[in-house]
Amino acid sequence: MKISNGVLAAAMVAGLSLSGLSAHAAGPGGWGGGMGVGSTFGGPGGNALDGLDLSRKQRNQITTILKEAHDQDQAQDTQEEFENLHAQIEDLLTAPGPLDQDKIAQVQQKMAALRAEREARHLQTASRIHDVLTPDQLAQMRDRQRRIHDLLSQLNALQHPEQQVSSDSQKK
Repeated sequence: MKISNGVLAAAMVAGLSLSGLSAHAAGPGGWGGGMGVGSTFGGPGGNALDGLDLSRKQRNQITTILKEAHDQDQAQDTQEEFENLHAQIEDLLTAPGPLDQDKIAQVQQKMAALRAEREARHLQTASRIHDVLTPDQLAQMRDRQRRIHDLLSQLNALQHPEQQVSSDSQKK
């Protein structure tokens, strides 16, 4: 089965975005020479690399890729800038008088640019990891991710049944 690089990259980016690529010591059963690969390359439901039979060479390559990504994220840490921009929006929304829509739009554009830069870095990391994996490993990872998404959808339907009822009644 041939897997589209774009589809896989999008799935990896989603997982990377949710996990933030934060590197920290791997817990029991983890791997990666101290890099928290088991908890950093995934998203809801865990690590996308779990269950893959990775060779020592692949593990070392992925650990190196994640360490480099972590170091780059630390060098370009934007969290404080995000917090400052969020505070600016809060200040604008709570200021007396008419809202300055232009200023709010400017702050939103800055936030969007920071997110786009971060997503581009994460996509580059996911692409590099993709190139380390075999086609069989990619297929296994894709299958696992689909099953996780299906389970999360079922869980959401159980937790929010009123949304199901209201959407069903709209179809009638």
